[in-house]
Amino acid sequence: MNRLARRLRRLGWRVERRYGDAVPMLRVHFPGLPSLGESIMVAAGAGGWWYRSSTGELLAPCSQVDMAVSLITSSLERWVSAASWGTDGA
Repeated sequence: MNRLARRLRRLGWRVERRYGDAVPMLRVHFPGLPSLGESIMVAAGAGGWWYRSSTGELLAPCSQVDMAVSLITSSLERWVSAASWGTDGA
């Protein structure tokens, strides 16, 4: 989870580690829209441990951090774009 957090931060995403909760997770969001984000956990899946979104979708094996980053950022970018569209009248 720490590797995933570092890579997402390098891309400009705000990442909060919530390791003290019952289910350790990362809360990922755009700095300007803290209410819009994704919670990423780790779950057992086919062949080992996977990053899992808050919707329950298995994103990528933990060994494939770059794939997980790509899926998380593309999903969040769509949400940020939709939120920006609705707030600035563009």
